[in-house]
Amino acid sequence: MLPYFVAQLPRRGGCCHLRSIVTASIEPSLDAGIMERPETIVLTESALYSSNFNTSNSWKEAFGNFYPKKGLHFSSIDIFRSHHPSLIDESSTQQIIISSVKSLEHTLANDLSHLATSIGIGAAHTVLIARGPIQCLIAQYFLESLPLAGLVLVDPLVLPNDGRVNKQSAASSDGSAAKATVDKRWDSSLKDLMSLLDGNAPDMYKHAGRIVEDNIITHPLLLGRDWRSATNTTPIQRSESKSTSLGIEISLIESLSRNKDSRELLLEPGTVPMLIFYSSFGNYYEDYYRICAERTATLHTCAGSTDYFDQVSVVKIPAIRGGNGGEDLDHFMEQIYEWYDNVVA
Repeated sequence: MLPYFVAQLPRRGGCCHLRSIVTASIEPSLDAGIMERPETIVLTESALYSSNFNTSNSWKEAFGNFYPKKGLHFSSIDIFRSHHPSLIDESSTQQIIISSVKSLEHTLANDLSHLATSIGIGAAHTVLIARGPIQCLIAQYFLESLPLAGLVLVDPLVLPNDGRVNKQSAASSDGSAAKATVDKRWDSSLKDLMSLLDGNAPDMYKHAGRIVEDNIITHPLLLGRDWRSATNTTPIQRSESKSTSLGIEISLIESLSRNKDSRELLLEPGTVPMLIFYSSFGNYYEDYYRICAERTATLHTCAGSTDYFDQVSVVKIPAIRGGNGGEDLDHFMEQIYEWYDNVVA
């Protein structure tokens, strides 16, 4: 098993592993007359969103331009990449394979700790925006032991089993049956995610069969044709090295699907302010993305008479009017800022 690598400053005369994929924090703009806020916005996003495009589909540049003008620091982290100090030049960078979900959780914690050291703003004053199934999963596990000021989840398609329900069902007369029902969340969501990546329909569309042609992009996480195989024996055919961020991420998803190594989420509801988005533009499976977002929201709400939307909002990422303009990032970033200003700050 390969170790994970943590954020450390290099020691003179020695050798240590250096996390060098935490971007330098962009400081708040001072010429806009906006008061500097005590929180920082941190983005961690999946490479899956860029697999269908020749150019990057990252939000990093747009966020880096927007939030500092609102008085907030901004940084981004790639939890799937590590650099070795002896290979720090771009021509010889070697990426290290991440071994497990737990190692990614430690990586996120250490990267946020590194930001706290460099800009003086710790995790308790961080609003984390996690974009992608694995990134959302790691962020939720992170909250079991460490704090955040707020959490924004985008496309949380992998649904962890609810450990709180399992505890309750164990004490009931029909506990085993209830637990079996709850445990289906993890397996079914991973199965559906693998189907989506391979160009097949999730289970809720099972009567539709394979409806994605090789040259048609019908949802944001569909892998490009070079990554997909036409056979059923090898669901995902990788055409590039597993050492890339995208290759590592897909390998982890495949490993989780094969090993059935589920980990219950024991996070108490209402721990931090939370906002959940799902992708809509160009998304044939929008209903599936929405349902996963709503099921994630119910996992983080308190039981009672109020609807879960009153506690954790589920919002569709807005699209530019006209139908062909893509996601309306300006409106989207403003929605996140308004939520931060009203709920977090």
